[in-house]
Amino acid sequence: MKAVTLTEDELRMKCYEWQAILRLQDWDVIISIDRARDMIPDVLGQCEWTLPTKQARIRILDPVDHPPDLKWPQDMEQTLVHELLHLHFAPFNKFEADSLEYVTMEQAIDLIAGALVRLKRGAIEFREKRE
Repeated sequence: MKAVTLTEDELRMKCYEWQAILRLQDWDVIISIDRARDMIPDVLGQCEWTLPTKQARIRILDPVDHPPDLKWPQDMEQTLVHELLHLHFAPFNKFEADSLEYVTMEQAIDLIAGALVRLKRGAIEFREKRE
């Protein structure tokens, strides 16, 4: 698996594309690439939203600050999809950041984001169930 890094313009275009795929076109999303010092510690992306007005700000970690010791290389598109998926879960997100519910939700969102990106890239093969 190789790193997927994008410019801010490329990230904006991916955001429009994924908003359509995820049916989030009614959200006004501002996207930026930010340094780690300007974000919550130890995150690859961050999403802040205002549910009643359907406005969101998504920050993606600048590749300069991507931790070199992580198991997987940086994939800015997958991080974007992960953060966009938070908008679907926003009405249900009432968990403390260190709670089991929050951790479980983060894991589910991450698995869904990864699967969707791999599907779009054609990296998942479907096999018929054999009995």
